[in-house]
Amino acid sequence: MGAKGGGKGGKKAEKKEVPKVYDYSGLEEGMKCQVSSEGTWFSGEIVTVSTAKAKSKAPVKVSYVGYIGYDEWVGGDRLRSKALKLVKKETKEPEKSEKTPLEFDFGYWGIRGLGSVFRMIFEYKGVKYTDNQYNDFADWFGKDKPKILEKNPLANLPYLVCGNDCICQTNAILTYLGSRLRMGGGGYKAKMLNEQLLCEVYDTRNNMIDMSYPFKEVCRTETEHKEKATKVLGGDPFKKYESILEKNDTDFFCGKTPCTSDFHIWEMMDQYKMLAEKNGQPDIFASIPKCKAFYERFRALPTLQKYFESAAYKLPVNNPGANPWFK
Repeated sequence: MGAKGGGKGGKKAEKKEVPKVYDYSGLEEGMKCQVSSEGTWFSGEIVTVSTAKAKSKAPVKVSYVGYIGYDEWVGGDRLRSKALKLVKKETKEPEKSEKTPLEFDFGYWGIRGLGSVFRMIFEYKGVKYTDNQYNDFADWFGKDKPKILEKNPLANLPYLVCGNDCICQTNAILTYLGSRLRMGGGGYKAKMLNEQLLCEVYDTRNNMIDMSYPFKEVCRTETEHKEKATKVLGGDPFKKYESILEKNDTDFFCGKTPCTSDFHIWEMMDQYKMLAEKNGQPDIFASIPKCKAFYERFRALPTLQKYFESAAYKLPVNNPGANPWFK
């Protein structure tokens, strides 16, 4: 049979008591005290205090009041006196290693597009970042893409570099940021909802891309673009999002504070709002009051005001180099 004590029912190892260290410097001859003997406390008197090494364990000679000629050497563990002090050992706190602040190197076209989602996240969290905006195809394809390819064979725009990590593809980067910046959702259900919304809003974005770029061959002329925009805008493109807010009754889509999906959803709301105004269509928020409240609440976030006042917010929505119907 194996040795007992290692399993679930074994006895717990007893903790060793740390020996107490006493300061006897306050004790003087003739002082009254109490002395313990065989578990009973007696009135006593200090006879002398020795500093000899041989007496270090029991340096105090006491006499018992009422017991003539019965003197004894005792240590602090058998004495009670206000003049007897415990020596507190100085415990050194472990040195805290300073964490290197997160710093992000981000790359995307010099437009709002998908880039605005990340720029807002960086500003909202107040992290240090470099915003590499590519306005010339040669700068990306000829200069920087080969460098990113060395780090990640999936090199594409947008890309994000943080330390040794290099991530490409929009939702992969947003999931990464959600983890690193604690914006992925508080709790299992919130995390799952955030991931679903990141996928859902990408579909919403794809509808915008189909309407905007002639090369997609969905809207080959400006007339087709206007017709498609009228149809999409009239079909309540944010109806699902309104239902989520109604169901959860939260300020933001996944809780009390913004998650990564909130930033992409807000950006698409802003773009669709601009598209409606450009084409003379009704207010997109007319039938979705919860979404309107979210849009306004997000727009008023204090840490985002710097972004909304910056040139980055005023960039074209879509790439002018591809001759979009909606810029």
